[in-house]
Amino acid sequence: MNHQKSMTSSAEQPVQSSAIWLPFGKVSGHKIFAMAALILSGVVGFFSTPYMGVATFAYGLLNIGLIHIRKPQIHVPYMNAGILLDLSLVLLLEFQRDAINTALSFSLSPLQQAHIGASSMATILYVPILLLGWRLHFGKLGAEGRLWHRRLGIAGYIFRSLGFLLMFSLLFKNSN
Repeated sequence: MNHQKSMTSSAEQPVQSSAIWLPFGKVSGHKIFAMAALILSGVVGFFSTPYMGVATFAYGLLNIGLIHIRKPQIHVPYMNAGILLDLSLVLLLEFQRDAINTALSFSLSPLQQAHIGASSMATILYVPILLLGWRLHFGKLGAEGRLWHRRLGIAGYIFRSLGFLLMFSLLFKNSN
């Protein structure tokens, strides 16, 4: 009987994963939210631009990761996916639309320039956020590093949120 009891208790313990990418397996709340973010991003992409659809999906992934900040097995993969997707989008926009020269030409409206400024700050902050986050995830970062990861993460999220909201100003032609 003791043998059965020990088998039952070990089988009920949650399995810890060191995955830093999106976890696969049984469907749970965060995966339902991810599907909702994917559907919403498709709608946004259909009614605006595909770039805005991808940005919406990346922002949705960041929000899912933030909601699960105390669950590293969920937080880490969603934040990584959201940040890396966002960085990929920035690179794509640079290569396809020469985004840096457009921003530096100051030919956009003030709201559009604010979008570029806020999104640029978020992009710059993503690098230390990712590096500190990975070190934290693999146990190579102390309490002070955790604090800096959190501080930079909050700042990055604020800038990303502002950039996301201002992104929709790009739908309107500049009247200059």
